[in-house]
Amino acid sequence: MNCLRSLLLASGALLATNTWAADVKIVSWNIAASPYEKLLVRASDYKKMADTLSPDVIVLIELTGRPDIKAIAEAIGWPTYYATTSDGQVQGDEIHASLEVGVLSKIPITSVIEFDPKPEGRTVQVFTNSKPDGDSSIPVSEMPLKGIDMMGLAATDRGTLRVDLANGLTLFPVHLKSNSNDACFAAGDAIKGLKKLDLPPAPALQSILDNGSDVKAKADKDNAFKRERVIAATKVVADHAVADGRTVLIAGDWNTSFEPGKFGQSFDDCQLAAFTCAKAPFPASTCTGDGFDDTFAVMTVPLAGSQKWTMLTKDLGRTFKDTEFADKAIDHISAPAAQAASFAAPKVASDTFGSDHFPIFTAWTAGP
Repeated sequence: MNCLRSLLLASGALLATNTWAADVKIVSWNIAASPYEKLLVRASDYKKMADTLSPDVIVLIELTGRPDIKAIAEAIGWPTYYATTSDGQVQGDEIHASLEVGVLSKIPITSVIEFDPKPEGRTVQVFTNSKPDGDSSIPVSEMPLKGIDMMGLAATDRGTLRVDLANGLTLFPVHLKSNSNDACFAAGDAIKGLKKLDLPPAPALQSILDNGSDVKAKADKDNAFKRERVIAATKVVADHAVADGRTVLIAGDWNTSFEPGKFGQSFDDCQLAAFTCAKAPFPASTCTGDGFDDTFAVMTVPLAGSQKWTMLTKDLGRTFKDTEFADKAIDHISAPAAQAASFAAPKVASDTFGSDHFPIFTAWTAGP
């Protein structure tokens, strides 16, 4: 029976490989975390995105539970689809405490591994149109994302999925730590509180917002470190997929950009000077020497793992709609350097489709 099942799976994979031998379009999109009711209201956004960009595979970021990806799949309305999401947890009271990643595909998913900072032992199967509660014939397993616990797990540590498709493509969706700075939030909230009491803002608090502080600079470097260690752990398991003979992409919301002075080439970080809390392009003069954010160098040098990767999105413009930030991408797609030529240059969609991020997309030419 097991031999017959293996033969059927292999035959299905071969058929799918031949069916999807042409270009495969891949979209990566942070949909913006929303309560489930609001997500349902946005059904037309998901349908419009799919109709406009015509993807074969969608990497989805900021899902807040398993029902999200089902609702998106139903809104898009593909005749046949396969979908998987990390954790599959129940949406919590604090929406940003349950940010997950997922993949929605027209191409059959053959297997999924959830790499989690702290595995919970859940069993969350891949689901399809015909089996919306989960298809037990598609193996799903959970493993620890090794390496990020060396300094203790952080509340913001997020996992990833290894999603193998029947055409030989493997996807790792990621959502890395943002640049949210507690020192800036604390100063801003304190000033708002004083204003409610009709009291003037304390000069020291206003100085933090205007000029930054050593505490704020440390938090900026800590955010970069959290991105580095999660992408390094992800890269190691993605390197394993390359060694398995797969064509591999890491895609999602990396929350960092190729801003001069910020990104570095080694773990020898600059001494970062304090700078304003205002939303603005990074002031390169505050970081002399090698940059302090080595997220991209982890991939390209590489500073971790065995394979050298290419950031396909290095030259992309804005992918986050807030124009007060630098006109640089924070959503990225990366491929092993040896495979990069098989992917079209990524582009940014002209619409956010109701999100605060623009979708980005590429196409993979599988070859003859």
